[in-house]
Amino acid sequence: MKCQKLLAIIVLGILTGMPGTVFSRSSRDSLLLERIFNYRRNFTTNDVYGFTTNVYIKQNYNVHRRNVTLWLVPSMYSIADGERYLVAESYNKLRFNNVNDYESHCQVSFSNIRHNRRAMPVIRDFLTPNIYEVCMYDDHVLSPFNRYNRHYYQYRILPGLDNTMIVEFRPRLFDNTQLVTGEARVDAATGRIIKATMKGEFDMIRFRTETTQGEHGARSLLPKTCRTNVQFKFIGNKISSVYDAVYDCPVTLPDSLDDVFDLALMDSVRPIPLTAHEDFILHKHAEHYKPDTTQVADTVRKFNFVKDVLQNAIGDNLISSIRYESEHANMKLSPILNPQYVSYSSTHGLAYKLKFGAQYHFNAHRYFEFYPWCGYNFKYNKFYFTLPLYFNYNPKRNGQVQVIYGNGNRIGNGDVMDAIARKHGDSIDLDNQQLNYFDDYYLTVSNNVVAYDWLEINSGFTYHQRVPYNIEAMRKWGMPLSYKSFAPMLSLKFRPWHHGPVFTVDYERGVKGILKSDIDYERWEFDGSTIYKLKPLTIVNVKVGGGFYSRKRDSYFVDYMHFRDNKLPEGWGDDWSGDFQLLDSRWYNESNYYARANFSYESPFIFSAWLPLIGHYIEKERLYFSTLSIEHTRPYTELGYGVSTRLVSIGLFASFLRTHFQQIDCKFTFELFRRW
Repeated sequence: MKCQKLLAIIVLGILTGMPGTVFSRSSRDSLLLERIFNYRRNFTTNDVYGFTTNVYIKQNYNVHRRNVTLWLVPSMYSIADGERYLVAESYNKLRFNNVNDYESHCQVSFSNIRHNRRAMPVIRDFLTPNIYEVCMYDDHVLSPFNRYNRHYYQYRILPGLDNTMIVEFRPRLFDNTQLVTGEARVDAATGRIIKATMKGEFDMIRFRTETTQGEHGARSLLPKTCRTNVQFKFIGNKISSVYDAVYDCPVTLPDSLDDVFDLALMDSVRPIPLTAHEDFILHKHAEHYKPDTTQVADTVRKFNFVKDVLQNAIGDNLISSIRYESEHANMKLSPILNPQYVSYSSTHGLAYKLKFGAQYHFNAHRYFEFYPWCGYNFKYNKFYFTLPLYFNYNPKRNGQVQVIYGNGNRIGNGDVMDAIARKHGDSIDLDNQQLNYFDDYYLTVSNNVVAYDWLEINSGFTYHQRVPYNIEAMRKWGMPLSYKSFAPMLSLKFRPWHHGPVFTVDYERGVKGILKSDIDYERWEFDGSTIYKLKPLTIVNVKVGGGFYSRKRDSYFVDYMHFRDNKLPEGWGDDWSGDFQLLDSRWYNESNYYARANFSYESPFIFSAWLPLIGHYIEKERLYFSTLSIEHTRPYTELGYGVSTRLVSIGLFASFLRTHFQQIDCKFTFELFRRW
C-alpha cells in the first residue's frame, strides 16, 4: 500500500511538477514570440506618410592596414591614402512615405575625408534597421522578429527587469550571410522591441548593430538611436568603422539648407558631444580650410601631375561613378573599371559594358530622360550600343515619347546564301565567307500612354537597316549591300490585376517603299510574365510567350521582339530567368513561329546555403527551367542551377533536344561591390 502511494506521488509529481514547468515555460515563450510577431499589427500603424525627423549621423574610420588594392574599391578611393583616422558628420532630414520608404536630405556636413566624399555608403543601410519587416535592410538580412523567418532561427527567452524579457536568437542550422545572431530586450506585455543587438556579415563587411527603438505608435517601428560597428577586410586591407545615428534631434533647420560644409553650424546642432580626439581632428581640419589672408593673392599652388591628374581626375573616375546634379539636370556614369559589368559564358564569350543616365526637368510633369549603354563582346569582336531618349509629358499615366537608336545583335540569315547559289549555281564555294551574318542598325519612334489602369498602349514605327558583315563578298556576288525595313507597330500591355501577371500583344507590319524599305512582312507576338513573391526572399519568375509571321513575302530576316539573342547579358537579377543560356544564336532567326516558356525559382536557402563552410557565403540560389518549340526542331529544354555570392554569381546549365542531352555550360557575372 505504501509503495502504491509512493508511486502515485511520484507520478503526480511528474505530471504536475517538472513537465508542468516545462510546458508552462514553453507556452510563455511561444506567447512572447507571438506578441513580438504581432506587435506591428496590434499596437502601431504603418501610416507615417509625411512624417519627418531630424537625424544626426557620425562616422569614424580607422585604417589599420591598406595597400594599392584599396584604390579599386568603389567609394574607398577617398581614404586609400592620406590620414588613417577619419571623422565625418552630417545632419539630415528624413521624410517618410511609409515605414519602408523614406527620403534623406543632407543639410549640414563636415569631415576630414578628402573632397568631403561619402566613404562606404553601403553602411548607411545598417543605420535604420527595419526589425519588424521580413528583411531588415532593403532586400537582405532576414529579421528574427518577423513571423515568416521563425523557422530560420532558434530562440531562447530569459527573464529581464521591469516587466521585460530577454530574447536570444541565432541561426537554426548553419550560419548564413542572410541571418544574424544577437539578443533583444522586449516589453513582456506588448512584445515591443525596446533594444536589440545584432551581429552578422554581409557584402564584404562584418557588423554589430545596437538599436534602441522609439516608444509609441509607428515611431516604435523605427530606431531612436543606432550604433553600428563595422569591420572591412579585402586583400590585406583592414578598416574598422563606427557609425552613430541619433533620430528625432530637436533642432530643425530651414529646408533651403542643402549639404552645407560648415563645422560651426554642425557644432550648433550636434545632439551628442564629440570625443576629445574627434574634436581635435575636425577643428584642425577646419583651420586648414580657413582662407589664409597673409598669402599673396597671385600665389598659385604648384601643379602635381600624379595627384591632380592620375589620382584625382582619372583614378577617381575609373573606379567611382561620375555624378552631376543641378537644379534642373542630373547625370550618372557607371565606373569605367566596373567588375559588375563583366560577364562570361562559352556561348557568348566575354563581354563588358558601361551604362549612363541623365535627366533634364522642365518641371515636375515635363522632363527628358536619356539612358544609353554600350559594350563590347570579345568573342564576336563587336561594339554594341543602345541610345534611348524619353520625353515624359504625363508621368501619372506613363505618357512619354520614346526614341531609341541602336545597333542590336548580329542577326543571321541563311536565305541570302541560298539566293546567291540560285543566281550563280551550286558549284560556287561560299564557305567561310560569313555571308549569312548582318549587323542590325535600328530606330524606333513611339508614343506610350496608360489609357486605363489595366491597359497601356505603345504605338509608332520601327526602321531597320541590316548591313552584311562581309560587304566585299556581297558586292562580288551582286547582292544588295543593305536590307531596309519600315514597319508601323502597335503594342498593347494588359494588367488585369494590380499585382498580377502582365500580358502583351505586339503587332508589326512591314511596308515597302517608305525610306527605301524593301521587306514586306507581318508579325504577331504574345507574351505573359509575372513575378510571384512567396515566403521571405523567395521569388518565382514565369515568362511564357510565342510569335509568328502571318505574312512574309521576303524570307531574308526573322527578327522577334521577345525572342532574341543577347550578346551583352545582364546580371543575376535581370535576364538570367527570362532567356535561354545555351541556345545557338542561329535558332533565333530560322523559324516563322516560336513558343517558349521560362521559369525560375529563387530562394536564399535551397541546397548550397545549408552546407557547412561554403553555405555561409551563399546569398541566393536559383533553379531554372526553360523550354522552346520552333519550326523543324524537336522541343528544346534547358535546366539550370545558380548561386549568388558577394563575389560572383555562377550558373550551371544543361540543354536537351527532346530527351537527348546536348551540352553543359557555366555562366558567371561579377557581383563584387555591387551595392557599393
